[in-house]
Amino acid sequence: MTLATFLKVHPPTFRGTSNPTDADNWIQAMERALQAQQVPEEQWVEFGTYQLQGEAQHWWQRTRRILQPDGAVIPWEVFRTEFYKKYFPNSARNAKELELMQLKQGQMTIAEYTSRFEELCRFSRICQGAPDDFAEWKCIKYEGGLRSDILSFVAPMEIRVFSELVNKSRVAEDCLRKATSDKSDQRIFVRRDQGRNFAPRGPDFKRGGYTRQPHLGQNNFQRFSNNNSQGRGKGKQAQTPPNDLTCRRCGKYHPNTPCRAGLGVCYYCGEAGHLSWNCPEKKKN
Repeated sequence: MTLATFLKVHPPTFRGTSNPTDADNWIQAMERALQAQQVPEEQWVEFGTYQLQGEAQHWWQRTRRILQPDGAVIPWEVFRTEFYKKYFPNSARNAKELELMQLKQGQMTIAEYTSRFEELCRFSRICQGAPDDFAEWKCIKYEGGLRSDILSFVAPMEIRVFSELVNKSRVAEDCLRKATSDKSDQRIFVRRDQGRNFAPRGPDFKRGGYTRQPHLGQNNFQRFSNNNSQGRGKGKQAQTPPNDLTCRRCGKYHPNTPCRAGLGVCYYCGEAGHLSWNCPEKKKN
């Protein structure tokens, strides 16, 4: 196969990035394209490195001089190892694996949590090899990161098939979302219903002028209303002294009595050693 024929399928390009996931995605996509076009393995490095651009292209030109001093063919495994050393080092892989061990759903939806979980599983050493060897561990780890409300639904089922576990988690999420929505609608309905039970209060609701006793006649009703209004008015006049009679020092009303505020003496008799609430003179009187 020629390079021109291979380029007709538009294989992916790579310019170099600080995100190790992008580097791994490019390697995986390039290997699929080379396999799909049945490119001979001795041409994989030639065709694959042709898609490197920018900083990645400069890196490969320098690295190729070291790996190919005599013009020998470079195997794809050698190129892949050097590529990962540059763009996906072991430190980044260890960070991905640690992130998987600490991953929690939190505020993510089940779809977002599952996508992030499966992406990190690609870089986990535990998840390498045959899927049957880590299927149970994957389900247990996935359950451990679920929110407690969803976990309470799926944990008793003890599901150990990952696809089934994800499906049940989505069903539980939908049920919880619907229950929350129903409770919110019910609270809104109760508030509206309570609002209709309260009659509007007029400006004289707290006044006595419109208070009517069912056992009183019309004349008695008017007399009761007037007396009630007058009584309340007198009460207010007795309790609230005019502003010009209040003491300018303490702000209280004590006519014909000197102000004793701040002197440390009894407000009732003027003697020291006790307060007005246990004044002997006050008790005698």
